[in-house]
Amino acid sequence: MIRHKVLITGGGGFIGTQVAWELDAAGHEVTIVDRNAPTHYFPGIYRVSDYLDYFSNTDNNTKFDTVIHLAAEHLVEQSVSEPAKYYANNVVKMKAMLDIMVERKIKNIIFSSSGNTYGRQGGNGFLTEDLYYDPENPYASTKVAGELLIKDYAKAYGLKYVTFRYFNAAGADPFDRFGYVQRPATHVVPILCNKILKGETFQLFGTDYPTKDGTCVRDYVHVADLARAHNLSLELFDNKLANQTFNIGYGSGGVSLLELVKAAGKVVGKEPIIQYCGRRAGDPAILTADITKAKNILNWIPQYNIKDIIQHAWNWEQKYETSK
Repeated sequence: MIRHKVLITGGGGFIGTQVAWELDAAGHEVTIVDRNAPTHYFPGIYRVSDYLDYFSNTDNNTKFDTVIHLAAEHLVEQSVSEPAKYYANNVVKMKAMLDIMVERKIKNIIFSSSGNTYGRQGGNGFLTEDLYYDPENPYASTKVAGELLIKDYAKAYGLKYVTFRYFNAAGADPFDRFGYVQRPATHVVPILCNKILKGETFQLFGTDYPTKDGTCVRDYVHVADLARAHNLSLELFDNKLANQTFNIGYGSGGVSLLELVKAAGKVVGKEPIIQYCGRRAGDPAILTADITKAKNILNWIPQYNIKDIIQHAWNWEQKYETSK
């Protein structure tokens, strides 16, 4: 195995922390930059006002061979009302980062994209990587722009890339070391767990989608499974098999929001209090992943199902709330 020197932008968050631990355990040298103060300890972690501030220092960049780019604005509903913020952070700054990578000969990038890039095609069944882009909100549009930037830089400047189209990352560290800490929470599983824990009402948005029960269908993938995919992808750079895009989901056909709520009640042993609300702006009806390519090329198979995801998220939520 080749030992990589990896920089993770946005590496102090929910996904980045798990990726950092996964790579560190595999023997890679990991450095994290994040604009928020980390809530956990990791050697080589830096709080920066902007990841480009860190990149602008030559001494900080000559030692890395791979960048895992997680830093981004990511709230779908907010992107609809504030698209300028999303294009500035997710596209303009990313382009500046790629320019620095080219200048400093940092060749490898792993990019966190989104299943949202497929848009309304989700109603046709499992989404495969060869489908066209059909973003329904500015957040998804910025991820499309990021993918295209990387592909063009790869052709022109020799950049090597692996793009992951995340579906709904959820759960928490299986060893209960870390989980979702953003408050107020914006991801559905931690919101649901928090509401159950506090005996508060969970707002279920949209009951008239063209789905089996009228609620949105999503593909939930455990954050630890997602992190493992990043570790496996480093071998693609080593074996000259990079410049590929992969869906990262569970691949079972998805779980409706109503099914998620019912599953949480069974796992936790307490039924959620539900308030049915109208649709949120920018939400596609169905997003489910075909993960055949990741299975065949990365040898990656998800280890955790929706019950595991809820159980680990619930374990973390109880720990986090009692520690505050």
